[in-house]
Amino acid sequence: GLFPAVLNLATNALITTNATCGEKGREMYCKLVEHVPGQPARHPQCRICDQRSRVPHQRHPITNAIDGKNTWWQSPSIQNGIEYHYVTITLDLQQVFQIAYVIVKAANSPRPGNWILERSLDGEDYQPWQYYAITDSECLTRYNVPPRPGTPSYLKDDEVICTSYYSKIHPLENGEIHTSLINGRPSADDPSQVLLEFTSARFIRLRFQRIRTLNADLMMFAHKDPKEIDPIVTRRYYYSIKDISVGGMCICSGHAKACPLDPATNKSVCQCEHNTCGETCDRCCPGFHQRPWQAGTFLEKHECEPCNCHGKTEECYYDQGVAERRQSLNVQGEYVGGGVCVNCTNHTGCQPCLDGYFRPQGVSAPALASPCAGCSSHRCSASRETENGDEEEILDTEGDMLPGFCHCKTGYAGESCNRCALGYTGYPECLPCNCSVQGSMNADPCIGPCVCKEHTEGENCDRCKPGFFNLQQSNPKGCEECFCSGKTDVCTPSHLTYRRIEDMSGWYLTDLPGLTRVSPKQQRVDGHQQLSISNVAASQVLPQAYYWSAPSSYLGNKVAAAGGHLKFTVSYDFTEEEETVQVMVQSDVIIEGGGLRISTPEEGIHLQPSEEHTAEIVLEPGSFSVHGTDAPVSRRDFMTILANVKRILLRATYTYGMNAIYRLRSVSMEAADHSSAGRKVASAVELCDCPPGYDGTSCESCWPGHRRVNGTVFGGLCAPCTCFGHAAACDDLTGECLDCQHNTGGPYCDRCLPGFYGDPTKGTAEDCQLCACPLNIPSNNFSPTCHFDRSRGLLCDECPAGYVGARCERCAEGYFGQPLIPGGSCQPCPCNDNLDFSIPGSCDSLSGACLRCKAGTAGQYCERCADGFFGDALDARGCQ
Repeated sequence: GLFPAVLNLATNALITTNATCGEKGREMYCKLVEHVPGQPARHPQCRICDQRSRVPHQRHPITNAIDGKNTWWQSPSIQNGIEYHYVTITLDLQQVFQIAYVIVKAANSPRPGNWILERSLDGEDYQPWQYYAITDSECLTRYNVPPRPGTPSYLKDDEVICTSYYSKIHPLENGEIHTSLINGRPSADDPSQVLLEFTSARFIRLRFQRIRTLNADLMMFAHKDPKEIDPIVTRRYYYSIKDISVGGMCICSGHAKACPLDPATNKSVCQCEHNTCGETCDRCCPGFHQRPWQAGTFLEKHECEPCNCHGKTEECYYDQGVAERRQSLNVQGEYVGGGVCVNCTNHTGCQPCLDGYFRPQGVSAPALASPCAGCSSHRCSASRETENGDEEEILDTEGDMLPGFCHCKTGYAGESCNRCALGYTGYPECLPCNCSVQGSMNADPCIGPCVCKEHTEGENCDRCKPGFFNLQQSNPKGCEECFCSGKTDVCTPSHLTYRRIEDMSGWYLTDLPGLTRVSPKQQRVDGHQQLSISNVAASQVLPQAYYWSAPSSYLGNKVAAAGGHLKFTVSYDFTEEEETVQVMVQSDVIIEGGGLRISTPEEGIHLQPSEEHTAEIVLEPGSFSVHGTDAPVSRRDFMTILANVKRILLRATYTYGMNAIYRLRSVSMEAADHSSAGRKVASAVELCDCPPGYDGTSCESCWPGHRRVNGTVFGGLCAPCTCFGHAAACDDLTGECLDCQHNTGGPYCDRCLPGFYGDPTKGTAEDCQLCACPLNIPSNNFSPTCHFDRSRGLLCDECPAGYVGARCERCAEGYFGQPLIPGGSCQPCPCNDNLDFSIPGSCDSLSGACLRCKAGTAGQYCERCADGFFGDALDARGCQ
């Protein structure tokens, strides 16, 4: 695919913020440097911020953050109020881009502490990209997100993590935050649709929620009079951003390598290639609809191909049904793709003739078509040229019809549709006979009385008996028995349509027991993936007869494949000429599941060297027998296998010759799908009226929160999981819960995880609460444990340094603070290690004021030598 270069999109963005320093007038701020509380700083490094100043370096508007210069944006300091912990910056990129990374560089302050990086497509609905917290524990307490320790890493393409990696206090200036949105995620090398949607954004928001401080701002809570607060402390705490870089590229669907800025609209415009058009190259250009549009990927370019309209028109559209019926000729002369030409001349339809006309044998495709003669439907079959120029007939699906023969309406038959079909009477107005041609055994459905097939009933034999479904003329018994996993006998034929499973990756060679695996060679031939294996190499580890084993996309629950077709193309040749080719006899297809193994008859494909053969197997019981016997397969056993297919084996070996090279290409399996837009109705797929607790078209699955006891399908039991609402699923065999949520653990999610307390059996998301030991702010380096006492409530098992009490609700000697209020904590008393801890109440437990200094020291913070003493109370701590 083609992709534009990754550019810094921030330089062209519109940037806004809800707070900038100096907006309300001159204010002083100081950089965060080492200082002694209560004493004047030797080098305060203080400056003025004033948005109205004529001096440029005193203005710090938000546009400084994206101008690429050495200027910066700065927020008001918390001297102006603690509400300035909460500041938001929004970038409008002016159109949706694919974002690869966001880099934020701080200026003259530390990096933000707690904040959220968010994205939006419309500027109204924002989703988080990543959380940042001062400590790992705050990831849980503030954002309810488990922390991701160490360097940020990602387990899913759209995982939103919380990290404290970028919230450290150091460096005090010029720190950087690098957030990669693609690198390190599972599909980074070939982005999935989930990752592409996760990284799409027009608006990017940085929502700051706490300045990274040295906790000195907590003094604001301890002082009732604002005048008591030392402003030289609080004016040091603010946000400053020197640069915001947003690495991203235009969304061009993998079909453009350039996306220049249009000066007229100020938007970047994709220069589409690969015959694609649209603002994001999201559709094929007119005349290029031979194949459906697909986004280009790192591995495939998915170029739009031109339709082959023989110069009769430049208009066409894609039709999946035409592609499946191989009715559209591409420009290479192959019947590949589904391009349908419209507004064509000379009645030709550009390739096949229009309804009412046909192309006689020997007449080339673009020539004038001949009108059908005497067809009541005004539609007839045509002929076409093969790739080598020979002519072949297109035969009608209901009878081998040569070119010019009529396609009759329902109820009519004959070369010119001049008589009634079987089961109809009264030409020229053919009406259905009394007896159903599908459900009766009458040789002539118009001569009664009606004799019903074994599984049909009614006066006209036109409906299935209770417990049966899917009335078909080709079924000797008329209808099929409801399987429904033995849970009900009420079922109806589905109105779903089949989709094709086509996957050539993950195939391998194996023996019948499945004990050995051999990887094949892979190559592309005529645009198709082809697998091959040398018999010389395979015979070193495999027996004479071995098989292609299907990957997971063909396995698992495939009850919706009933009645569909399994189709595959095989061939082989020799590296050296063989004197005699001894043919090997074995089954073409073997399917395993539910402890059963079935296979097609051993007299399967008789393949000659250098001959390519396409086999097509109908997935119904009549196509198989019990492997190794001639015993027929019951519908119950067949559906039990489809409910959990373990292996599908396709025959690989056709000769005993050692020099053979076997090949496999274009395997497809039809399976019904609620989202399929195919035309082939899957009436052989049953829709069962399942009892409560059971799900799936055949009741083969259980409701969410249930398990299939012992894994039995037919007659098996779906029982509720015993997880108290804390897990969505449990193990079928043991009943143990999978992926317990809501801070619970144990085999049945019946215990609170370490660090949490409560009763998980209540069945609510709030059963297990965080052990807040201490309350409100668990320490980053302390893993709290607690238990619940019925009379006393939550009791902490251990308190971190600085906290005491049954709930760690008080500060220990030598510490101060108010741990009971939100955001409160216990901090060491700022007494410069000159406190006499042997005396109770040596410092004020609320304000931190130093009340009992060590002998020889004095001052509010024990920062000087007492009267009658001399020396250094701070560094040398030697007052004599």
